[in-house]
Amino acid sequence: MNDKVIKILYVEDDIDHATLISELIKEIKNVHYKLTHVQRLDEALLELDNGNYDIILLDLSLPDAQGVDTITRVCEKAPDIPVVVMSATDDETMAVKALQKGAEEYLVKGKVKSHSLSRILRYAIMRHKGRAELHSLSLVDDLTSLYNRRGFMLFAQQQLSISVRTKRGMILFFIKLDDLKEIKGESGHQYGDLALIETAKILKEVFRDSDIVGRHAEDEFTAIAIESFDANNEIIITRLQDDLNSRNKQDNRLYELSLSIGTAYYDTEELCSVEELINRAEESMYEQRENKMES
Repeated sequence: MNDKVIKILYVEDDIDHATLISELIKEIKNVHYKLTHVQRLDEALLELDNGNYDIILLDLSLPDAQGVDTITRVCEKAPDIPVVVMSATDDETMAVKALQKGAEEYLVKGKVKSHSLSRILRYAIMRHKGRAELHSLSLVDDLTSLYNRRGFMLFAQQQLSISVRTKRGMILFFIKLDDLKEIKGESGHQYGDLALIETAKILKEVFRDSDIVGRHAEDEFTAIAIESFDANNEIIITRLQDDLNSRNKQDNRLYELSLSIGTAYYDTEELCSVEELINRAEESMYEQRENKMES
């Protein structure tokens, strides 16, 4: 870690405290840090869209956000970045709540020296990385490297919460790889696995990094995307079909890829669970398949 620059996002509205932390960072000689300071939570969330940070120092009393819910909002925005809370209050109850909400450490302003701050930051990064690696073992599908059903449900629920807060609708896609049994029977079991891996690659290419994509069952996939001008159901389905057509035109293929797709729209005014959205999208998928066979 000593060979790289560690980028810190410090969210603090008190200029005196921000100056103090900046001076402490400058005193550290054995590790290279780069500190970016913002004074509001909305500025921090915007900065997380534009910057690649290694750790976040977060005050819990900001002009536009107060208390431990501030941690929740930051962790939802940047789940891969560890959060260290800095508070003016030496409150054990608050510290416990902060850790429960996802913070790696709770520090009291004015009681931290440069050498201890550096150690705390480095340990927080290592702990968060180790926890994420352990966590991913139970949330990721071995074959496709997409989220498994459990991982998808967890992160889709977080996406639902973001959708409600930002008042932006979402689309859930239920995608079935057609004729998997036939591919295995005609070309061999290994080609069935290859078809699933190919399908996962297509989904990774078509959906954005901010979208959640998972393997729902053996030949079924789910994806959830916050709606935007460049991401509605027609645009995404067209991209999927274009990618399929491109792959199927490749020379020497032993099988053809085909996907059945259903969608369900989530309006932020309705109360609906992820499971209900999946069921609606699955019904839509079977309706599309029936219509396709009848035509």
